[in-house]
Amino acid sequence: MLGALSLVGCGRDEPAVKPGGTTGDPPSDRPRLAGTLLYESVAYDYEADGLDYSKVDQKPIRGARVALLDAANDALIAETTSDAMGAYAFDWEGTTQVKVWVYAETKEPSILVVDNTASDATYVMESGEVVVDEPRSLDLVATTGWTGVSYGNPRLAAPFSVLDAAYTAARRFLDETTPPPVFPKLEINWSVENRPEDGLVGLGQIGTSHWDGNEIYVLGKENVDTDEFDTHVLVHEWGHSFEEHITRSDSWGGSHGYGDVLDPRLAFSEGFCNALSAMILDPDTIYSDAMGAGQKDGFWEDIEENDTSQSAKPGWYSETTVQNVVFDAYDGNAEAFDNVEVKLQGVYAVMIGDLKSTPAMTTLFPFVAGLKGAHPDAATAIDALVGHHGSGSSFGIDPVADAWGTGETHTAGDPGALPVFVPLAVNESVKLTLIGGIDPALLGQNRFLRVKGTGGTLKVSSSATSDVDLYVYLRGKELDSAASESGEETVSFATTVGEDYVVNVQGYGEFSGPYEVTIEVLP
Repeated sequence: MLGALSLVGCGRDEPAVKPGGTTGDPPSDRPRLAGTLLYESVAYDYEADGLDYSKVDQKPIRGARVALLDAANDALIAETTSDAMGAYAFDWEGTTQVKVWVYAETKEPSILVVDNTASDATYVMESGEVVVDEPRSLDLVATTGWTGVSYGNPRLAAPFSVLDAAYTAARRFLDETTPPPVFPKLEINWSVENRPEDGLVGLGQIGTSHWDGNEIYVLGKENVDTDEFDTHVLVHEWGHSFEEHITRSDSWGGSHGYGDVLDPRLAFSEGFCNALSAMILDPDTIYSDAMGAGQKDGFWEDIEENDTSQSAKPGWYSETTVQNVVFDAYDGNAEAFDNVEVKLQGVYAVMIGDLKSTPAMTTLFPFVAGLKGAHPDAATAIDALVGHHGSGSSFGIDPVADAWGTGETHTAGDPGALPVFVPLAVNESVKLTLIGGIDPALLGQNRFLRVKGTGGTLKVSSSATSDVDLYVYLRGKELDSAASESGEETVSFATTVGEDYVVNVQGYGEFSGPYEVTIEVLP
């Protein structure tokens, strides 16, 4: 076991190639170097909250790019990929004084972990120099860097823990679903400087761990917030890239928390990604997040536990309800209200099928409708599962009739929220009631219209004393928008006969209480 390791950032330039390397069975007179690659993973303490550095596991660095270099000049001799146990092997001709680089990078699929504060250099673990004048074993361990009271040594394990979470998620789908997804290259940005501040990502001011529409950013600031060992958080963020590239999400993002009555698009996206973390890491269904001084603070919740309490405000606008319904549809732990088990393939099929193509927005409604359509024999059981998530007459979700939430009766205390999609024909107008003084990511500041295409161009106009914006969608694709600081907005869009178009009326009313918006559709 070699302990003299360092963590270096590798730029876009690759080592010069030196001929003579191979990974096949070597002749007996050729040098051979083999070993196992591991990284240390720190457990979460569910009683005290926070990371428990006394409980460290060693896990294999799987599917990673591994390079053998000439120790004299860093010339590349050969490359290989570590296997499912973290094993690698090289044989070659030439110099016997070498070293090994292990990249925080996988090839199938293409995932790499880079340092956003160092010109996006890919993280590399480098061994010390070793003389191989006979077959030799060289095992490498990426250690946490924890010295008992702080990270006093290089945090070698962090980028490999981040990499392994994303690799685990991708491999589950590649190995267990049909048709297998085709993943594009994914970059994940982690740095010891990444902290919950708004500003320049190149300085580590990333706000929070998040998917920005192109890449993932992960917190890493010691004594503030570190997410490299918060595996469910990492898979959650990977889930947003999965939505972006493989399925579909109409969510704009935004602030969300326990008990929030959310824009149902946001509720579905965040709830699905929470559920996905539990599905990918099953049987570990506990979502945990460490932070604070010494990483000794944090929170956790078990996605398997169904929360229908009044404080959770369950329903079609609830992140908690979404995560519970999606996970229970996947899993096989039968409960009185849960006799549904579609496994990863069943969830995946709906996500790339009915949900991806729905003319409505991506909410819990098309997901459940798609499940029922794909599993008609289980429709009654699915209704029972969904119907379990309620608390009183205002909070909950009715048996799902279709992707539009037709017939839904639960308002979450907001009478203007129903119907979920307000039908509006040409030359008609409607008054909508929004709720001011709350975040635009909440349900009360969002209303949805369903407009049938006529074959011609349609105009939708708003009139309100508070600021509202209009957004028009066809199957999740934005066709037009109007977003001035005014209540008087107009959007115009060409239509196809019979197609369903969705208009999102998003409010920014600053004063607490209800306010009205008049919407009109004209040819």
